[in-house]
Amino acid sequence: MYRNFQHRHHKTNKLSWSNTRISLLEFCEKKYFLNYYTFALKKIDQKLRETGIINKKLKTLEMWIGEKTHYLISDYLNLLKDKEDTDENINKIKEGIAEEMRYEFENSKNKNYEEANFWEWWGLCEHYYWENVDDQLEETINKVLTNLDNFINSPWIEKIKNFVDLKYPIYVENPKNPDFESMKVYTRNIPELRDVSIMAWPDFWIRFSDSKFLILDWKSWKEPEHTLWIPEQLKVYALKLLLKRNKTPELGNIEIEAHELYVPSRNTYGWKIQQEDIDDILNLIIQDVNFQKTFLVDQDTFKNQPLSSTAFSRTSDEEKCQNCPFRKVCEDLKAFE
Repeated sequence: MYRNFQHRHHKTNKLSWSNTRISLLEFCEKKYFLNYYTFALKKIDQKLRETGIINKKLKTLEMWIGEKTHYLISDYLNLLKDKEDTDENINKIKEGIAEEMRYEFENSKNKNYEEANFWEWWGLCEHYYWENVDDQLEETINKVLTNLDNFINSPWIEKIKNFVDLKYPIYVENPKNPDFESMKVYTRNIPELRDVSIMAWPDFWIRFSDSKFLILDWKSWKEPEHTLWIPEQLKVYALKLLLKRNKTPELGNIEIEAHELYVPSRNTYGWKIQQEDIDDILNLIIQDVNFQKTFLVDQDTFKNQPLSSTAFSRTSDEEKCQNCPFRKVCEDLKAFE
């Protein structure tokens, strides 16, 4: 049976920072503007704003695979925690996600985007731009199901089962209904970030004692060529943990291990967090925020009002534009600039 999950929307007026957000700014300033300051289009043209909101809700097939993979792994881990990870139950959650995806695909395909209320349910980017991707649906579903199989067969599962048996406190992210309050990073004691909202939460973490933690994060895409150094995202999770526990970014006697699991290949990479990792990510966030501030009126992070859309340049890389969900509103915006 298809389940219509309703996400609670996080609302904040303050400037926010995340790895995703700063990466998007570096990828294309105009896309950053259209994604995070869609409301600013209202002052330019109401129809443009409506198109921007629709474009913002679109998901590419690749984005959809990542989303559904996280949903499915979360469902599986909750079965595991409840000691209900039988073959029958695993097949049920697989069948459920497959049915859900077929329903969403047909809904997206048959949607009239020209007449749609811009607050309505999202659609696939490929359908919005009139691409025929019918032959990719089952392949897309199979990628999600295979990702779960790879996860179940990864070296981590026996370890996680052991952690469950030993009754360690375990957190599993619920990506269908994110708890934005829990995702907040405590930054009130960091002057440079006091008026900045930072959101972060790993897919999975375990507390072995008051001073020993394990963070586990998984990716639904192929791992990068270079995996010798700890990813920034894992450093952010470690920073969040320290700020939540101690209100200070000092490791002290706390031990944190952080691991990434690339689900398609089942390859895992792990690191022990050092104080220099915490210092590095904190300095990087402050640098990033200072860069983001240059796109704000009076560089005011609390009011978080963007400069004119013309202050955000478009990428010159045409390949980046080919599959961008915002390419319609981006093109329409040119007439007003």
